Amino acid sequence: MKKLGIFLLFIMLVTGLFGQQVVLNYYYNAIDRSIIELFEAQNPDIKINLVEMPENTNQKLQLIQTILFAKDSSMDLFDADVTWAPIFSSAGWVAPLSKHFSDIELDAYLPGPLNSVTYNDEIWGIPYRTDAGILYYRKDLLEKYNKPVPETWEELVETSKYIMVREPGMKGLSGSWAQFEGLTCNLMEIVWSYGGEVLDENGKVIINSKETLEALKMMDDMISKHRIMPDGIVNFYSGDARAVFFAGNSVFLRDWPTGWLNSQNPSVSKIVGKVGISDLPKGDPMGRSYSTLGGWQVMVSEYSKNKEAAIRFAKFRAGLQAQKIGAVNLSHIPALKSLYSDLDVLAKMPFIQDMYPAFYSAYPRPKSPYYAEISNILQTETQMMFVGRKTPERALRDMEFQIKMLLGQF
Repeated sequence: MKKLGIFLLFIMLVTGLFGQQVVLNYYYNAIDRSIIELFEAQNPDIKINLVEMPENTNQKLQLIQTILFAKDSSMDLFDADVTWAPIFSSAGWVAPLSKHFSDIELDAYLPGPLNSVTYNDEIWGIPYRTDAGILYYRKDLLEKYNKPVPETWEELVETSKYIMVREPGMKGLSGSWAQFEGLTCNLMEIVWSYGGEVLDENGKVIINSKETLEALKMMDDMISKHRIMPDGIVNFYSGDARAVFFAGNSVFLRDWPTGWLNSQNPSVSKIVGKVGISDLPKGDPMGRSYSTLGGWQVMVSEYSKNKEAAIRFAKFRAGLQAQKIGAVNLSHIPALKSLYSDLDVLAKMPFIQDMYPAFYSAYPRPKSPYYAEISNILQTETQMMFVGRKTPERALRDMEFQIKMLLGQF
C-alpha cells in the first residue's frame, strides 16, 4: 500500500507539473533514434511520434505542401530543405521563431544555414545540419598517373579521359543528374563557377548569359562529347552516383559529405582508404569554387495545436547534443560552429576541419517564394539538353522565358 501511495503521489506530481503528455508528430528526413530518447528523458511531458518522409526531396516538398495547404493540425513540425523558408513563410504556413532565440544563441550557428531560414527579417526554422557539395576523388588513381586534384572543370575532364583510357571500365565523374533537386544543386555549382546566376539581388532574371551558356555546354559535353559520365547518368539520384564510385568505377564523384562514412565502409565500398575529398572545380582558373548550400532545418507548423512543445523540441533537435549525435553517428555536417573543433566529431569526419571554409561560405540557391517552380524549370530544361532534344542555347532561352513568365517580368 505504501508503494502504491508513493506511485500515485508521483503520478499526481507529474500531472501537476506537466499536465497531460503532449504527443508531437514530427515528419523527419533522417535521425538517430537516440536523439528522441534523450529528449523524451529530459522532457517527460512530451512524446515524439516520428513520421518518415519519402527519400526524394521533390516528393518531400509535395507531401509537406499538401499537409500545410490543408491546414492539417496533425503535423506539428517537420524537417525542411534549405530552400523552403520563403515558400512556406510567404504562404503563412509556418510559425516565426526569432523571439525564441537570443543573439548569443543565433551567433552559434554558421551564417549560411541561418541565412537560409531567414526571410523578410524573420527566422522560420532552426538548422540542425548543413551541407555543401564536395568533390570525392580516387587518391590511388591520381597518384598512380601522377595527376593533381583538378582545379577546373576542364582539368577534371582531361584527367578523366586520361585515366579512362588506361583503366578499362572506368568513368570520369559521377553525380546526381536525374530530374530532381539534386540536379539543380549540381547545375548551379557549375553555373556559378563560370560566373552565371539565375536572379540578381533584386530578383531580376539574369540567367541568359554567356557564362551560364558556357556552363551548360560543359555539362552537355561531359555526356555527349567527352563521354566521361556513367551510362544512365540522366537517371542518377544520390544513391546511384555513390554506388558507381563506391564500386570503384569512377575517378570522381560530386556528392554531399554524408557519403563519407559509406565510402569507408567495406561492406558497401571497394575503395576504402583510397578516397580523397576536395573543393569542387572552378570554371575559370582565376575564379573560385562554389558549393551549393544544402542541409536541413526544423520548422513548426502554424497549424500545430502544440506550438510551445514543438518549439521546445525543435530547439533541442537543432541543439548541441543532437547535432553532435548526428555528426558522429550519421555523418551529418554540423550547423553549429563549435562542433568543428569537437574531437569526437573530428575522429569520425577528419576532413571537416579542412573543409570548414567551404561549409562556412556555401552558396545559397535563388531565394524566392517560387523557388520550387524555378528549380523545376532548371531541371526540366537541363534534362531536355542532356537527352538531345534541345541545344544548350535553346534550353537556356527557354529557362529564361519560363522563369520570366513565372515571376511576371515580361
